[in-house]
Amino acid sequence: MTRSYAWALAALTLLPHAAPSQSVVQRTPNLSNGWTPVRGVVQLNFTHRFDMSDAPLRKITNTPTFQVATGVAGPLAVGFTYGSNSDLVAAYPNEWESFARLSPLSQDDGAPVDASLQAGWNVAAESFDAELSMARTFGPLRLLGVGRAFHHAFYEDGSRYAIAGGASLRVLPRLTFAGDYATLVDRQEPERPAWGAGLQLSIPATPHSLSLHAGNVGTGTMEGGSRGSGTRWGFEYTVPITIRRYAPQQSTDHGAAGRQPEVSTEGIAAPITATGDTVVITIRDFRFVREKITIDAGDVVVWRNADPVEHVMRGDRLSFESPAVPAGGEWAHRFSRPATYTYHCLPHPFMKAEIRVREPKP
Repeated sequence: MTRSYAWALAALTLLPHAAPSQSVVQRTPNLSNGWTPVRGVVQLNFTHRFDMSDAPLRKITNTPTFQVATGVAGPLAVGFTYGSNSDLVAAYPNEWESFARLSPLSQDDGAPVDASLQAGWNVAAESFDAELSMARTFGPLRLLGVGRAFHHAFYEDGSRYAIAGGASLRVLPRLTFAGDYATLVDRQEPERPAWGAGLQLSIPATPHSLSLHAGNVGTGTMEGGSRGSGTRWGFEYTVPITIRRYAPQQSTDHGAAGRQPEVSTEGIAAPITATGDTVVITIRDFRFVREKITIDAGDVVVWRNADPVEHVMRGDRLSFESPAVPAGGEWAHRFSRPATYTYHCLPHPFMKAEIRVREPKP
């Protein structure tokens, strides 16, 4: 067992388990977007890229990359990346990178940008690597910027640094155009900058997504995405394994048993006027961005659907139920009675969250 794999397993064992799937429509082919999977979800991203040698042989070479990650505590995730047929280090084709990623800032939670810090160990290069990633969304446009540092880059003596940038433009609810560019700060001949461009697709009615792209990067590690080689064509498919969907959830909707669902009369895209406060919960990437909130009785909760599919919010003990909220729509509900309400999405039951309603302060 390699050191990196052992490190990843140890981290998963020792750290307490703490956000479902990552969608490629939120990022570019070679930039991670600082994303961390949520607690209870194991994310598997499979990337396969191909290149062809020159004539007369024209041999096709494939480079698969597997990335596995899971959330642990809060915005912290751990995982590993395995790239077969890597060209990062000569005579070392099996590239392993174990990493931890912390994402303390989120635009969905009111921060001006999404920000994350990743640190990892690349076995092939025998290098401690780090990456600072920032991103901001402007309507259908998302801009990304990255800075990287490697203490023993490409199994060579000395530290090296890289910068990268990218953008994604959502042109349809399920289709995004994306591209990125990265370069070593002290790049020399014959080293090339790295680039990628692709069509990023979300799969209808599922948490999966697919990227069809071209570029000159083999593996998806921090060092692998900082130096280019020959042009490749490939795809990436994201598979969230939602372990928590199989765990029963104790409902605490006190007194709701036997009732019919309470369906608010307020319509989609027309939130009610609140006598108390209004709290907004964004639905993005098949998860409720704010999974646990506490409000006062009389407050209003507004769900805003940023996914490309419909969602239906239903209380676990039929305390409330929304109509089907379409992509880009919203639905509001006032909670008048103090209690703890657990709820889920009716067509996607692995999406779960909780609302605690307390007596209003005097």
